[in-house]
Amino acid sequence: MATITAFGDSVLKGVIYEDDHYKVADASIQKICEESFGIVIENKAKFGSSIKRGETIFEKNLDTIRESSGEYVVLEFGGNDCDFNWKEVSADPAKEHLPKSTIEDFVSTYTNIIQEIKKLGKTPVLLSLPPIDPDRYFKQISKGLSADNILSWMHGNKQFITNWHERYNIEIFKLAIANEVPVIDITSVFLEEKNYSVYLCADGIHPNAKGQKLIAKAIEAHVKKRNIKFET
Repeated sequence: MATITAFGDSVLKGVIYEDDHYKVADASIQKICEESFGIVIENKAKFGSSIKRGETIFEKNLDTIRESSGEYVVLEFGGNDCDFNWKEVSADPAKEHLPKSTIEDFVSTYTNIIQEIKKLGKTPVLLSLPPIDPDRYFKQISKGLSADNILSWMHGNKQFITNWHERYNIEIFKLAIANEVPVIDITSVFLEEKNYSVYLCADGIHPNAKGQKLIAKAIEAHVKKRNIKFET
């Protein structure tokens, strides 16, 4: 049975937000894909991971990748990289605030990981990002903080959250082109829905159980279209 190693954040981990708690979905992306493709996924994704933390985890698992029986290494980052320290924004909205990873650092570190995987004789596969619900996410990030201050920093436009998140998503597609590696588009299956928010949790950023299945569906479609075989 082929083994695929995966690195990423809570989306790839299969984390959902229910009843004010985070937990891994019973039918996560990993479980659905393992059953669908008859593979084992060594899922090293961690809740809250940025690309720099992902690089650290990746470096600790070089032997795991090298010894894996599968060809592919899946990568999914960006959702945390584009995030800000909202407590600091709330406290001082007039100050300049940087995201957890600047675009330059995000691209540079992601490129390094991709190239290291290639050197190990494996094929990196990037996942794009699911879209977010700006109203739900704004409500989530402003809990216990000054919503007015955070909105002021956004110049009164909650859509900034969506636009900034998509800025990193675009870089993922550009990274795939620049490094000549596959990218699986899991964004479009959400955007094709008339109201994609029904596939997101109350926090506005994590796909819910239905969203997990939607992502798995996009991955399955990608594999089928390209007639990818998972050989041991």
